[in-house]
Formats: sequence, structure tokens, C-alpha cells
Amino acid sequence: MNHPDRTDPSVTDTLQSIFDQGCETFKQNVAFTCDKQNLTYPELEQSSKHFAAYLQTHTHLSPGDRIAIQLPNCIAYPIVAWGALRAGLVLVNINPLYTKSELAHIYKDSGAKALILLSSSVELVSSFVSETDISTLVCLSNVPPTHQPQSISAVDFQEALQQGSKCQFQPVSAKADDMALLQYTSGTTGLSKGAILTHRNLISAARGFWDATEIFEPGNETFVAPLPLYHVYAFVAHIVLGVAYGVTSVLITNPRDIKAFTAALEKVPFSLFVGINTLFSALCQDEQFKKLDFSGLKFTLSGGMALDLSIARRWQALTGCEINEGYGLTESSAGVIVNRGKQCRREGSVGKPVDGVEIKIVGDKGQSLGVGERGELHLKGNQVMQGYWQNPGATDAVLKDGWLATGDIAKVDEDGFVYIVDRIKDMLIVSGFNVYPAEIEHVVNLMDGVLECAVVGGKTQDSNQTVQLFVVLKDNTLDTGTILAHCQRNLAAYKVPKVIKVIDTLPKSPVGKILKRMLKPD
Repeated sequence: MNHPDRTDPSVTDTLQSIFDQGCETFKQNVAFTCDKQNLTYPELEQSSKHFAAYLQTHTHLSPGDRIAIQLPNCIAYPIVAWGALRAGLVLVNINPLYTKSELAHIYKDSGAKALILLSSSVELVSSFVSETDISTLVCLSNVPPTHQPQSISAVDFQEALQQGSKCQFQPVSAKADDMALLQYTSGTTGLSKGAILTHRNLISAARGFWDATEIFEPGNETFVAPLPLYHVYAFVAHIVLGVAYGVTSVLITNPRDIKAFTAALEKVPFSLFVGINTLFSALCQDEQFKKLDFSGLKFTLSGGMALDLSIARRWQALTGCEINEGYGLTESSAGVIVNRGKQCRREGSVGKPVDGVEIKIVGDKGQSLGVGERGELHLKGNQVMQGYWQNPGATDAVLKDGWLATGDIAKVDEDGFVYIVDRIKDMLIVSGFNVYPAEIEHVVNLMDGVLECAVVGGKTQDSNQTVQLFVVLKDNTLDTGTILAHCQRNLAAYKVPKVIKVIDTLPKSPVGKILKRMLKPD
């Protein structure tokens, strides 16, 4: 279906304006589909308006207040998110699998006054919600009376929509530099921090990716969405970019259920697949997934963690579409560096910066480094956050004159392609040498019998660091001796693991990232 030409979202736009434009331009299209449910653009516009009206008339929320969304991928998510944004509220994305302490920290730190959640989460939340500023609970599916929090009443989502349909929605004006999203980082060190992301940040991130690829047609694309929308990577791809360009997003609620995942794609002519390394690995091993029709697949994007080249090659052999690795982080509104397909792609690289993003490689003394030299990656652009919420110390540690210190060690080649070497915090110092776990992991993953692996640092009695390797095998054809011999042949002596452990699975976050902190010795 062809659609009239439209102006690309501008960095002076707001999310409300691109939403209005998208819903009007692509009103014949399905916006989201999930578990055999379709949500068209007119339905998204109408339902989100009703939810916005409910928030405006049945709660004490005002524009600028924070509203927490604690949901998995589901049809309700875009309705809630866009309804809240249209009411002028600031979204706080929360992983529904978080523990009580993790939830309590984000509720309190953000000052959220409303919470949207599954009814199955109400019992846990009710035990401490009175200690927060939350005064409104909206639940998906009715809440059993025994689980009703005593301090506040929980309203069913469908009831909220019905009540909102009887109220007058009042459009809220916003500015490009207003906060739209308070996105909490994973908190690899200490408590998680809320990155302040504005309308300008999120729109710039969406437009940067769309313009970089140059292969998609507005209104004619279907994106697979296996990553959770509460993650900034997926939020920008599907909630912001998707709606701006009339995309149909196929929401996958549980990507670990490969059977259901594959079934959801059997009759869908998908053109873009957004995933991470561990997901690509799992899908390439599934017999039913191998039978899918990949003829419409134009672009596969990998981010969130390092892409293993052996997995990338398996994916391309299976689907006929290469994986384009990209790079971004919460503080940069997701992707800001990306490979751009056959014409601008380099294996092993995360690509080149999108238009408007500047980068530099910085040495230990703050000096700019040259081609091929390893140092910390710094970046600058409209995608970079405004700072951490109510945390000036943490903000000053990573932001200076608009430059964001990423905490990642990288290098740039003579053609401008960026290579991520490792996280600074993951780097080991062994016998005075810098050792990068990602390099060792790459060597080990080249072995046919290895499914995945992770390298962390251990300590000797004299407090020197050592290399510890954890391996998950595809079968029982390998042993630790064979793995050690392979490492000795392919790595300098100081990089060879001193400890090799074969385990059944690696600990992972709900997004699929390997949690190395859980492998490190106490």
C-alpha cells in the first residue's frame, strides 16, 4: 500500500506531534499485533485518547508527573504509553520481573505517582506501595479482592478505558526538550540510575536509524519485536520509530518460548528483525524457525550485547540476510552507531555513527587518540541524555560539554568504522597486561562444540587477576582439556584461562544479556 509523502520527524517535533501525524497518515495500517490481536492506527489513536482522558479526569496526575509502566510486550503497552504521553506525563519503564527491592528503588527514586501493571504483580507491590508516592494503580485483568492494596484502589485497565471514553480529552502542549522518558539503567554498579530522555532525544534516535538504513518504505514495513518494550532499544524501535513511519510491529511476549515465537511469524511477511546475540543463537537452532519464509527480510539489527561472528554467519546462511550490528546505550537513547547493510558494513564492527552524532576515542589522560588506537568511546549528539535524574554527581562523571563517556573501550579504523573492544569495567589486568574478555570469548566461540561462553576475572592469593572461563556446550564432544589447548594455540599466554568451568546455562537478564557479575567469585 502506498502512502502520501510526508516530512520526516524533525528534532523540533514532539512525540505527540509525530503520533498525530503517524496515526493520520497510516490510518489503513495495523500498528501492533500480538497473540492474534491486532491494533490498527485508528484504534491506537482512539484507545490512547481514552486512556489519556482517564488519567486527566480520574487521577490527580498533572503534566510532568511520572507514571510507571511495568508490563511485558502486549497490545495494552502502546495504548498505555501513548495515552500517558498524550496526557503530558513522563514514562518510567520498568521490568515486570524485578524484585521488591529493585521495584521499590525505582518507584521512590522516580517519584512515580501512578503505576500500570499486571494483576499478578499487585500482591508483591501492595506490600510496600504505601511507602511510595504512587496513588493510582491500573491493572491488566481484574484484581482479586484479597490482593487489593489497602492504601489505594486498583482499577482494571478496560474499566479505565471505558471511563475515559466518557470524558473530554484535553491535548497537552509539549516542547522538544521536555522530559518524555525516565529510563533506568541496569545498575551494574550500585543502584540503577534514571536517564532523562527528552522528546528530542527519542525522535533523534528514531530518525537516525531510519535515515541510516535507507531501505525502508514508510507504511510498508513489518518489524519483529522480541525485545521488551520497557527496554530503550525496543521502545525507540517500535513505540517511537514504528509509529512515526507507519510500521506494523509484531510484539513477542516471551521470546524464550521459541515455539510460540515461531508460530507468531508463520504468516507474517516481516522485513526487519531486531534482536540480540543470544536470541539469534537460540533461533538458529530451532527446526521450526528454519522453515519460516525469510524472503521479505530486508534488515537484521543486533545490539545490546556483542555479536558473535559465528552466530552472525549462521543467521545469514539460514535467512539470507546479514546481521547488522549496532551500538548504543540507555544514555544515548539506544542506537547511535550502526552498520547500514551491504553498502556500508564491516564484519566485526558496530558500524559508523548515524548523521548528527560525533565520536572520539579518549586515552587515559583525556587525550584524543588516532586511528586504530584503543581508548574510551565518547559521543555527542541530539540523542544523548540530559543527565541522571536527581543525581548530579553521577551526571558529572559521564557528561562534559555535551560529550558522553560511554565506559566502553573502542577503536576506529581508517574508514571510520567503530569496533567495540570491551567494557572498561570488564577489562582485566593480568601480569601487567590489559586483557579483554570479549577477545577470549570470540576465540572460544569459534569451537564447533561451544554454544556460548563468558569470561570474568578471578584473583590469586596475592590479589593478581586471573582469567576464568565459563562454557556452555552444544553436546558432550568437548572437554576442558580440549578447550584449554585451543586457547593456548590462539591466545597469548597471559590471556589463556587459568580456570575453565563447563556449566549448563549462563545467567542472563530478561533481555538476554549475560550477567557476568553472577559468575564472579565473591
